[in-house]
Amino acid sequence: MRSKLLLLSLCIVLTFVSNVQSQSVDPTKVDVASLSAAEIQKLMTEMNKRGMSESEAIALARARGMSESQISLLKQRIAEVKMSGADSGHESMGTNVDLSYSVESLSEKAELDSSLVDKRIFGFSFFNNDKLTFEPNVNSAVSPSYVLGSGDEVSIDVWGASQQSYQLEVDRNGNINIPNVGLIAVGGLTLQEASKKIKSKLVLIYRDLSAQTPRTFASVNLGQIRNITVNVIGEAFLPGTYTVSGASSVFNALYLAGGPNLSGSFREIKVLRDGKVKAVLDVYDYLVNGNSDVNMSLRDGDVILISPYLNRVVLEGEIKRPGIFEAKDDETVGDMVEFAGGFTDNAYTHRLQLYRKTGRDRLFKDVLNEDLFDTPLSNGDSIRVGKIIDRFQNLVSIKGAVYRPGDYELTEGLRLSELIRKADGLREDASMERGIITRVKDDFSLQSIAFSVNDVMTGETDVELKKEDEISISSIHDLREYRTVQVYGEVQNSGTYDYKEGMTVEDLIYEAGGFLESASDSYIEVARRLSVVEGAEISEKLTHVFKKAVPRNLELKNTDASFELQPYDQVFIRQLPGFSETAVVKVTGEVAYAGEYALSSKSERLTQLITRAGGLKPDAYPEGAMLTRKVEITEKQKRLRAELLERDSTLQFSDLNFEIVAVSLEKALSMPGCR
Repeated sequence: MRSKLLLLSLCIVLTFVSNVQSQSVDPTKVDVASLSAAEIQKLMTEMNKRGMSESEAIALARARGMSESQISLLKQRIAEVKMSGADSGHESMGTNVDLSYSVESLSEKAELDSSLVDKRIFGFSFFNNDKLTFEPNVNSAVSPSYVLGSGDEVSIDVWGASQQSYQLEVDRNGNINIPNVGLIAVGGLTLQEASKKIKSKLVLIYRDLSAQTPRTFASVNLGQIRNITVNVIGEAFLPGTYTVSGASSVFNALYLAGGPNLSGSFREIKVLRDGKVKAVLDVYDYLVNGNSDVNMSLRDGDVILISPYLNRVVLEGEIKRPGIFEAKDDETVGDMVEFAGGFTDNAYTHRLQLYRKTGRDRLFKDVLNEDLFDTPLSNGDSIRVGKIIDRFQNLVSIKGAVYRPGDYELTEGLRLSELIRKADGLREDASMERGIITRVKDDFSLQSIAFSVNDVMTGETDVELKKEDEISISSIHDLREYRTVQVYGEVQNSGTYDYKEGMTVEDLIYEAGGFLESASDSYIEVARRLSVVEGAEISEKLTHVFKKAVPRNLELKNTDASFELQPYDQVFIRQLPGFSETAVVKVTGEVAYAGEYALSSKSERLTQLITRAGGLKPDAYPEGAMLTRKVEITEKQKRLRAELLERDSTLQFSDLNFEIVAVSLEKALSMPGCR
């Protein structure tokens, strides 16, 4: 009910009902948001009946005190109803006030035949990138240099002491018709020029606009932009006629046409307007320098002519952007290198290789770095940039037993002793007897030069170094076999341990975690290699064997040092002669005390075990007694089984880990102690 009253009030205001009731309506309290689409449609119908345009109705509402926010919302609601078709069948009140671009009939980009594409051509991907369309931004202001034409909508707002809004479409003759002002020719004028002209005409009905201290103001903007048609001809992938927004640019049309084809030029694209060449565009100026002035605005009827390419040049090798580039007649090798982004960090820039087709045969030319911008180009030229040589002209290196191994600069007259000092000297473990210089000869073969490290350090001799010399000074530890000792047998962690000078048997056992309970501390053997002198003679002797006894608690004694281990000694810790793991058997069934029993001796009999178990129960059946014994299958037996199965797959082996031993319990019990 409330919304209907609001609608009635709004209709009264907008239709000039000059009676007592209309004077009592307060337009400031009208809530446009609460009106339904049907109610907005009813309002529009009432305005049509009264012969009012939309701009006149809005101006009247503003004059009656309706807020700008409500007016803006009213415009939006009317536009929404129009777009949804709610006003179908009714006479239009004026041009849609939606300021977005008309896109219903705009051309779309077609798919290109991949067989016609050469992505090596610089600039091709620019016009075939989905992220680059160059469509005008519908949310940005139109440039003041935009040229008005038939179909454009001019939006005029007057505010201040007088308030009015106009949405006027430019007719076919390039005119707009302002009520009470008349026709104004704006076709062919820029938006800025048209704005000045329109404001000068508005003074006829809004005289305060030209006052020295005006109280009325006016602004002229572009509402809906017309669509225009342009023709793309020449060497385009998809030449033809395209419909684009009136605010579109040359690049937008080129994008729709796929850009220049395999024969097209990126350096000479002509824009023809009214039968004359308006501009000649060089796309490289935009791609390389980012000059957006190249992307000029289009007008209805413009023709874009893509010429055949001028001179094609191939750049390959160590260049940042290898590909096929187009050169103008006055451009040089240096210009092409700049178009390609310059050289990579591995490029050999001293000399470029230029291959040229002369029309009869081929020509090769060296292009030195200093001649890059003095070397002209020809169509079909191919330029290759080589790689630098992987070789240093002033580098030497040192490795091994020095404090700072690595690469060093080869200065004039640098000697070996100076290089060692630069490396902060020798380490304490350096081998002083010999070092090696590995040198690259002129023919790239390697040469080995030996020197005495001791003589170099004392100044008795020295060596002048050459480029790429590599000096190696070994550690004494690198020049001998890695020294270890081994311990086997009854220790916690048997195995191999690093040899340490002064190491004793007790030390090694300590490192191995000490004795096991089964270990004999009085019968320890140490096996030692024959010495170098002994090994030089052929004999029956294989090794030296020493017997030792050590305290079980490994206490430190003065006699420890009397027998020191040598590198590669092997220590064997024997088991105590009478030591044995506890053997456990299990008795189950009809005996008095079934369970596990430890064997008391190696000769304990079955009858003795039954006796320890309390004997048989009255209902026991001794003839059915069974003795099972665990069987360990060795790795050797497993391998043998596998070999037999390979020969005969029909064989079957038991997976049981026990065997049944035949026993006559009744007879054994009747003859205690028998075997």
